[in-house]
Amino acid sequence: MLAKTKLRLRDWYNRVQFPIDDRNELKSHSWTRRQESIAAWVLYVATFAVLLPSLSYPLIEPDETRYAQIAIEMIDSGDWVTPTLAGKPYLDKPPLMYWLTAASIGLLGPTEFSSRLPAVLSAMATVGLVFVLGRRIVGARAAWLGAMSLLLCGGFVIAGRFLILDSLLAFFVVLSLLAGYLAVREERHRWAWWVLSGSACALGVLTKGPVSLLLCAPPLVASGWLRRDQSRVRLVHWAAFVVPMFLVCVPWYVAVWKSNPDFGDYFFLEHNLNRFTKGSNHRAPFWFYVPTLFAAMFPTSLLLPSLGVFLFSRSDQNRRLRTKDLGYLACASVWILAFFSFASCKLPTYILPALPMISLMMGVMLDQTVFQPQVTSRITSYLRPFPQRASLILVFTLAVVASVDVWYRGHFDAGTVVAGFLGIGVIAVVMRSWNRDQAFNAPAWAFTACVAFGVLSFTTTRFIPVAATERSILARVAALTPHHPTTPVVFFGENPHAAKLQLPIHTVIHCSDVHSKAADRILTQHDEMIVVVNKGNRDFVRNQLKRQCLSVDANGDDVVFVARRVASQTSHQANIAERNIR
Repeated sequence: MLAKTKLRLRDWYNRVQFPIDDRNELKSHSWTRRQESIAAWVLYVATFAVLLPSLSYPLIEPDETRYAQIAIEMIDSGDWVTPTLAGKPYLDKPPLMYWLTAASIGLLGPTEFSSRLPAVLSAMATVGLVFVLGRRIVGARAAWLGAMSLLLCGGFVIAGRFLILDSLLAFFVVLSLLAGYLAVREERHRWAWWVLSGSACALGVLTKGPVSLLLCAPPLVASGWLRRDQSRVRLVHWAAFVVPMFLVCVPWYVAVWKSNPDFGDYFFLEHNLNRFTKGSNHRAPFWFYVPTLFAAMFPTSLLLPSLGVFLFSRSDQNRRLRTKDLGYLACASVWILAFFSFASCKLPTYILPALPMISLMMGVMLDQTVFQPQVTSRITSYLRPFPQRASLILVFTLAVVASVDVWYRGHFDAGTVVAGFLGIGVIAVVMRSWNRDQAFNAPAWAFTACVAFGVLSFTTTRFIPVAATERSILARVAALTPHHPTTPVVFFGENPHAAKLQLPIHTVIHCSDVHSKAADRILTQHDEMIVVVNKGNRDFVRNQLKRQCLSVDANGDDVVFVARRVASQTSHQANIAERNIR
């Protein structure tokens, strides 16, 4: 029974789903070297323009401030083995991102830009990988279309501009998956690609733990097992695959375990196994990543229904366009989405490594359908009016984002007005060419891509910085410190993570327990202070301030305000009497 099931599954995969062995059998437009160079420069310029600008807005709490603080403490303590947070070991994640962030801060200074730079460079490198390695697998034009599709995934761009670990992990996972496939794709095993794949996987393990190996190895195993050809990886290959892991990862794991005896149980059992099986936090249903995928890939996700038809249609016309290479990309994408769907703990950024693989498949679909003028199919007919419809959807999205931006700012400014006029201009262009031939050709797709880039840029360089500033406690404190340059900033129960990036650090005082004697001493020692308090302790701290004759600035908000000592009524009367005697 099991043998028959295996035969049927392999037959379905090789004869029905992905019957084409070599992409050279497909009718595809080949770019000249000059065209490929121009396309590469366009991609790189677009990548810089979308990902790099306006990174100096306040770090988003709590994740960005926490990771920046860990890097700052590494620099201050000189301990590069045990990550610490508020002086205590922070063993939730391995240290590679902390090392890179600390190096960036040490080189460029303690700023928001330097803190985010390693994550941004990881995202930029991932886009480059999709094109550079993808063209060896699916061809130059398909890989370029895939890279541009990835660059138009809003979730990928937004996550890539945050100081989080997922962007760096996605880079290493994609590098490992693509390099590993290039190693086994042809008759002769390419050891250089295979070692590169193992090294990338090892660096992923040093970024976020064993999840890197669990994401990289199964697609290579599954694809080889289904195909039963030269792509099937042998035991000796896997032995070589894990060698970089021993060389790169084991030294740090041994060193940190030696310094922190509880590391093994906490990291491997509590923070990896238990989070996957029991979901200690961020629990979500199995289908959580279905809507998340559409949101994370927007506006590229508007093409996902067509990609589904391209992958699963039974028509001979579509089947003859599906290669074994496409099958591997599908295996990798499905595995990553399935793995995190089975996990109890779910966050939107977890599926970031799947987006480049799905985008590559998107590039193949566009290359073989929309941009093959001589081919007519159900997909090309359906996507014919796509540019004009997508442009209108993007203008509507811009209107929503701009409205929220105005709500945060409290007023219109020049940027919002310009965005509004550009949106009106896009509508005018679309309506003028509605259902005409020029609305369906390659320039129309390029126009829609430019509109998408504009909407993404407005969101990432204007809206998100404003929203981050609005909700940032440190930004509110920083707005007060110029008027009170020598006044201490006292954090009651609130963590001053990454305060060094925005505040004169010598004025910062942290009191974790508002009920302690240390808190009472702080209140009695200072006649003026900028108070930062979490909402849980807000009322208690305000009552303590009143008891110590400290008045609260009426212009402050609930959690950030200036407190000044005032003379008691008795002292005030005594001073008046003394002046009268004199």
